[in-house]
Amino acid sequence: MRGRGEGRQMAAKLVCGLLAVLLLVSSGLAQETDAEKAATRDYVVAQGFQKKRLYANAVTHWKTFLTAHPKSVRVPAVRLNLAVCQLQLKKYPESVATLKQLLKLHPQYKLADRVQFNLGLATERLAGASGKATDFEAAAVEYGRVAERFPKSPFAIQGRFLQAECLFSAEKLQPAIAAYVSALALKPPASLEPDILYGLGTAQERQAYELMTKEIKTAVEIKTALEKYAEAVVTYQRFLKTHAKHPDATEITLRLGLCLFRQKKYAESQPLFARAAAVANFAQADLALLQQGHAMRQQQKLAEAAAVFESLPQKFAKSVFVAESRVAAGKCRFGIKEYAKAQQLLALVAADPKAVEGAEASAWLGRTLVKLKKPADAVAVYDKAIAAHAKSPRLPELMHFRNEALYAQPAKRVESAAGFLAFSGKYPDHELTASALYMSALSHLQIEKPVLSLSSAEKFLGNAKLAKHELRPEVFYVGGQACLLGEKPDWAKGETLFRGLIAGFPKHQHVPAATVRIGYCLYRAKKYDPAVAHLTAGIPGLADVSLKAEAGLLLGRSHQAAKRSPQAIAAFRAALAAAPKWERADELLYVLGAALKDDGKLTEASVELTKLQSQFAKSGFRDRTLYELGDIARLQKKSDPAVALFRQVVTGFPESDVAPLAQFGMGAALYEKADFKAAAASLKQLVDKYPKHVIVAQGRRLQGSCLRELKDFAAAVGVLQAYLATKPAPSAELAADARFELALCQVGLKQHKPAITIFNAVLQAQPKFAQKDNLLYELAFAYQATDQLPQALASYRRLVAEVPTSPLVAESWFRIGQAVEKSGDQKLLPEAEKAYIAGLKTVKKPAVRESLLYQLGWVQYRQERYPEAIAQLGVLLKEFPKGDQRGEALLLCGECQYLAKNWKEAVVHFEQVVGDPKATERARALYRAGTCHLNLKKWPQAQQRFEALVKDFAKYPQLPAARYGLGLALQKQNQLDRAVPVFEQVTKETNTEAAAKARFMIGEIAFSRKQYKVAYENFLVAAFKYPYEEWQAKGYLEAGRCFKELKDNDKAREMLGTVIKKFPKRPEAKSATQVLTTLPKPKPKSK
Repeated sequence: MRGRGEGRQMAAKLVCGLLAVLLLVSSGLAQETDAEKAATRDYVVAQGFQKKRLYANAVTHWKTFLTAHPKSVRVPAVRLNLAVCQLQLKKYPESVATLKQLLKLHPQYKLADRVQFNLGLATERLAGASGKATDFEAAAVEYGRVAERFPKSPFAIQGRFLQAECLFSAEKLQPAIAAYVSALALKPPASLEPDILYGLGTAQERQAYELMTKEIKTAVEIKTALEKYAEAVVTYQRFLKTHAKHPDATEITLRLGLCLFRQKKYAESQPLFARAAAVANFAQADLALLQQGHAMRQQQKLAEAAAVFESLPQKFAKSVFVAESRVAAGKCRFGIKEYAKAQQLLALVAADPKAVEGAEASAWLGRTLVKLKKPADAVAVYDKAIAAHAKSPRLPELMHFRNEALYAQPAKRVESAAGFLAFSGKYPDHELTASALYMSALSHLQIEKPVLSLSSAEKFLGNAKLAKHELRPEVFYVGGQACLLGEKPDWAKGETLFRGLIAGFPKHQHVPAATVRIGYCLYRAKKYDPAVAHLTAGIPGLADVSLKAEAGLLLGRSHQAAKRSPQAIAAFRAALAAAPKWERADELLYVLGAALKDDGKLTEASVELTKLQSQFAKSGFRDRTLYELGDIARLQKKSDPAVALFRQVVTGFPESDVAPLAQFGMGAALYEKADFKAAAASLKQLVDKYPKHVIVAQGRRLQGSCLRELKDFAAAVGVLQAYLATKPAPSAELAADARFELALCQVGLKQHKPAITIFNAVLQAQPKFAQKDNLLYELAFAYQATDQLPQALASYRRLVAEVPTSPLVAESWFRIGQAVEKSGDQKLLPEAEKAYIAGLKTVKKPAVRESLLYQLGWVQYRQERYPEAIAQLGVLLKEFPKGDQRGEALLLCGECQYLAKNWKEAVVHFEQVVGDPKATERARALYRAGTCHLNLKKWPQAQQRFEALVKDFAKYPQLPAARYGLGLALQKQNQLDRAVPVFEQVTKETNTEAAAKARFMIGEIAFSRKQYKVAYENFLVAAFKYPYEEWQAKGYLEAGRCFKELKDNDKAREMLGTVIKKFPKRPEAKSATQVLTTLPKPKPKSK
């Protein structure tokens, strides 16, 4: 790839050429003194030598000038030219000294930036000559000062770039990267940017490579390296994006591929390598082609990779990568089992004494020969390679594979075992030592040397570095096997090793065998109970027929040695596993299925019984199997399959001793499916067909339940009474259950008193009755039905106290609260409230919770605790936004706010009810909403609600009041012509206060129109006709105002006086007094 110095040389050449042009131009002075004229002549002479590249002569003349003309204005330029000539003469120390002196003596020199740059260049040349990192660091410092001191200088960018290059040469990669980035930030010209990007990318790549190639590296270092590769990828991608036609673009493509490859992004790197390899005359095309193959190999594209590797020697016959490509191709062919091709490729390299890859090629060639079943030839290859590569780092690899080639020859097994053992001792830290220890353990086991086998296994397992090695489970297994052999077997250690395999590698292929071996170890150690426990747990997971047979045998023996009866399930499984084609396998399957069913393993039981049905079409156990499958389906709540299976028994095997059981099972499955009519019919058939069978009693009992569900209570009573009369009598528990069912039927027949008697009798006979909560609940209802409220409350309270975990507790508290409310005693409302609160603490059913929340809000409302009621109802509305009691809850919330005169909050709730066309209380909501709008002075909204109420609910009890509200809303909107007939209609519909207000409002409207006679007539009708003190007082007062306007002051005084006399404590009396003061004094009556 490109040399590191090329970029620097390019920049330096550019700068030096520029300096030469600048410095060799004589600058004339307008008015020179005689001394300056002499200096000029000497300057021209020195300049002439420099122009002709006679740098040694020029140096002499420049030094003479400085001695002769120390005060000349040309001194700074002279020193710079002197330094340039010294630089050209490779007198780097002198050039550095001259430039430093120039900067020291003339810090304000107009070309100081160029001087600083040349100082960097001279220092770099000095470093190049010495090769010392410290000198390159010094050069980097000088280059860095160009941009630091002269940020606007045209040399700032080159300075940063060359600073980075020097830092790279000094192996200071991170500072170099920072300098490259800084150079890029200065926006370099297109001619220089590629070199900067090239330098930055290679520095990042180099930094990552150094981290990754460390012998010992931490996880943090690996992560950092990958991050650096990722940074290099970004840099190279930028290069290719902006400088695709640059001469270095192909190399950058290759480098980009390498960085991606090292990040294990093989698929992304592959096309980059291919692109670089395809570029004509690219110096590294062979490397690119080789890497293309490696990328494909890493993606397991072994055939394609092999073809690429094999093409390299053809395309680049003189490439240094020819041998490597052949080895790689051979490994790929090996991977796809094309061993003959692999042999040809690897043999070419193995036979080449100059090939660096000879040892590796020999190693793979030997392995290939083993695969070709030529292990003896492989040993010969290894022997030759070991002699030829005695000092190769691959020597251990060759020795190990030689042992494997020996192992592949049964006659050489003893030699291979010794070889593996020797290898593990000679190379304890080699990566193949793990394999050698495993092979030592395995081969010693096979040649019946268990002590050496176990020793090798224990060395492997005791090596902490091999804790996660892929061969570890194999070593556990081989070591465990070794413990079982020899003169002194170690059962305990064998068990430990097998358990180690299972615990560490539960999905390994040897786990089933290890499971059986543990059982064997326990059995031989006379640990029979642990053996039974272990094998019982392990047998279901065994798939191998021979292992199941062995496990069954061990299990049986363990039970036998412990003098126990064989455990049914384990014995049957073992027998079936050992002899699946036994002539009585159908029976074994049946018994196993029945046993599994009794053990509650319904799915497993169904599997085994189904096997019987499918594998043994003529089995004598088909009737029983169908019955058991039907019963399993019923237990799994699969009613339809259960009914179908039971029906097959009844119709296909009517004489079978399980036919009555199947008939009952059919009825039970239909009952559980809630098909009570069909269930009752099936159970009746049972009673009719098999009247003497023991299952008939249960059939009658279940038939009674079916009839009750069908509400055929009378028939159910008869069947249940027949069941209770069965001989022998049912057990006390079953009898109690039937009596409870009988009482429920009596409730259905509205025979509450006898039902109450039976309920109490059951409770007395069976204090711990299984359905005690249901019984108490039904008893309470029966008491309520017979108006025995105290007894009902006692039953509910007994339920919540004695069966606190029952799902009926919450409902019972609800019923208690309702019962207390219905008593009509306002003082008992707190007790009802407590009941609802108690119910909420245990409620599970959403519908019951909704009812409890509503009733709690209702009783709080009734106690005028409006905020609390609103809070509870708010919970209901939040939890049950679509609940059945939503409308009622909204209305009650509105009522609470209404009564608290919170009109704004109240109307929100009323409007929600109004918006629900299905709301049962929509009329009341319209009325309340209209009233709220009136109080909020929202006259159009009030009008809208009252009009809707009047239109849709002609029989609403408060229709006159609503019509009054409509009239008032119209009046407030100055729709007086519409308001008057509405008020008149109110006076026709009722004589309530609404009529008084309506009549008064008619007067108000007339007054506003200055129709004072009409007005006072209506005011006085309101006062005379209706017995409402407020409207009487208001009527007289407003009539007085009318007479005042009509100038009938006497009548006015009379009306106002009536207000003051009849209603002295009302506010209208004060108003009347004030109006009187505005009237003229009455004329004295004539005598």
